[in-house]
Amino acid sequence: MADYSPEELEAPAWLDDKFFTDILQSAENDPSIQIHDGGKLRPATNPGDNYCSIMFRTTVRYTSNRQPNELVVNLIIKTTPTTEGFKKEMTKDNTLFLTEIKMYSKVLPAMSKLLADVGEHLEIPTLIHASTLPNTVIVLEDVSPRGWLPGRKCIESLEEARFTIRNIAMFHATSLYLQKTTMDLSTNDVMQLMTSGEVLNIFTRGYDELCNAVEKWQGCEEFAKKLKYFNGSVKERLQQVYTANPQSLGYNVLNHGDFQWKNLMHKRNPANRIVDSMLIDYQCCHWGSPAIDVLYLIDLIVDNQTKTAYRNDIIHEYHQHFTTILNKLGFADKIPSLVDLQIELLRKGFLELMHVCVFEQFKHMELTGSTFDEYNDGKLSKPCFENPKFRDIVRSELLSLMYKGFLNEF
Repeated sequence: MADYSPEELEAPAWLDDKFFTDILQSAENDPSIQIHDGGKLRPATNPGDNYCSIMFRTTVRYTSNRQPNELVVNLIIKTTPTTEGFKKEMTKDNTLFLTEIKMYSKVLPAMSKLLADVGEHLEIPTLIHASTLPNTVIVLEDVSPRGWLPGRKCIESLEEARFTIRNIAMFHATSLYLQKTTMDLSTNDVMQLMTSGEVLNIFTRGYDELCNAVEKWQGCEEFAKKLKYFNGSVKERLQQVYTANPQSLGYNVLNHGDFQWKNLMHKRNPANRIVDSMLIDYQCCHWGSPAIDVLYLIDLIVDNQTKTAYRNDIIHEYHQHFTTILNKLGFADKIPSLVDLQIELLRKGFLELMHVCVFEQFKHMELTGSTFDEYNDGKLSKPCFENPKFRDIVRSELLSLMYKGFLNEF
């Protein structure tokens, strides 16, 4: 437990029996509900697994005049951090929480209904309660008792990745349908957050540090020279990536926005193989090019070996699911083609360079509750820079990006 921060070990005083009684009575529309055992709140994630909130889980036992037996509900509670650091800076204006509240209360239920009507299913946790006053909090069903396990690393085969490929394609397709029919998803409240402040610090620091490291690697002098070209322009290039396409240039979908292995949950069979997957953590959802999530899918969902062997298969399979869902929904406009998607991946290619320079290193270190605070303070050790496997991966990725033209002037 030593790697947890103090606020992850001690729940706020207002998360008491009265709070749980009130939210369950409201959620069930049942004033007769009485809490018998509010349960002990404990950390809901491993240290380092959650970057922008404090999370607890608990089991609540209660009775209702409508039921003869005691009832049990398992809950996940997400709230804002109180101590200074990366998490508090990221959540100080509530943009992330407001985005996630909108997703769980309006957007995801609308998606689920549309998909159910055409015989499809997108698994999501049930929202129990969400508010910003008097305290900012989101309470969700804890799905772990139903066999869902958190993602601890990148997916290591195309077969196991197919569930996630399908899910993100359904998410994108349904968002495009909603935008064209009944719901405006095009507000980009999160876009400024993704290209400024603490997030920008992550990108620029990681980019600069890898540039300096590559410069010292034998045989990588040309890469270092090309990488140096982008010094000072990371912010502008990220803004180009995250700014939604004008209609004349490309197409947009609702992106998950933080689509990486830690924001997945899986069901596994006795052989420990993934047999189903679920997206979680919808705080960074924003309207923009589908390339954003698809590049995350390629770079931060599957491992490097699967990416190298099946990159084209992943993109093709994603697009097939995307097209199938839009056809089932009766999408009236022209469905974006695979060529349209490939053009988006090329136009937004700077993001793939950022993934290599910034996030690849986090696959090669053990994350703790203080990792990103240490990273932003310049105190995080980088032994992976001397790791031969890490170096080989970065060399291979930079070579691929150079051949695509991404290390030349954009």
